[in-house]
Amino acid sequence: MEQAWICVRQRAGSLVKECRYRRPTPSRYDPPSVQGEKNKILRLVRDSSFRRTPVDRLELMLALFGWRASVYCLTFDEDHLPASFQEVRRIWRNFLGAMRRWRKQAFDYIYVIEGKHGDHRYHIHLVLRDWDFAPTEVRFLWPGGNVDDQPLLLSQDDSFRRTARYFCKERTDGVVLPVGARTWVASRSLYRQLPEPEKAWVKRGDIRVPKGVGWQEEAAARNPFGEYRYAAYIRAKS
Repeated sequence: MEQAWICVRQRAGSLVKECRYRRPTPSRYDPPSVQGEKNKILRLVRDSSFRRTPVDRLELMLALFGWRASVYCLTFDEDHLPASFQEVRRIWRNFLGAMRRWRKQAFDYIYVIEGKHGDHRYHIHLVLRDWDFAPTEVRFLWPGGNVDDQPLLLSQDDSFRRTARYFCKERTDGVVLPVGARTWVASRSLYRQLPEPEKAWVKRGDIRVPKGVGWQEEAAARNPFGEYRYAAYIRAKS
């Protein structure tokens, strides 16, 4: 009887990530060559957690926004340039309060405060749904200076992971960004929208990617001791 597969599937908005694997069974009696082959599959299984790293988790949060969302870069002009991270946080809280008063109902957001790259000025990246705020509204409400905007997904072949990596690129340094400061923050309401991963035993290892999807990626590994398959895709803009 053929060994069953373990299937782990994570959905987040238009993003679907799935892996299927048959896990090798390690033994202390395995020679080094066998251990090496088994570990190749075991490492893929270990890394198959779709929430393992900050980039993994942020990718899922961003995917909940779907196709109709924008990424804003909020910058400060000379008259409003903050002197410290704490001052940026104060400005952000005031701005968030202004958005809430303007919107008059709950909305989702993700933001990250940066200050080390580029011209080394503090700035804020912000993600909002297009039906919650138009760029003109964000520019009207932002008190600090300029506002640039672009779609969260730039094309059918773009991915949420591109923005997730960009938001996670800057690390705290203890001065510009204090130690312990979170690299990105999502609204609590967004966390409640993320489904738990689905895990089940299945008979087949094939992962079907629907026709007509946008971005997609696949990977596979196999040896005499186990097998691993992975696929991810973003459903096309409807």
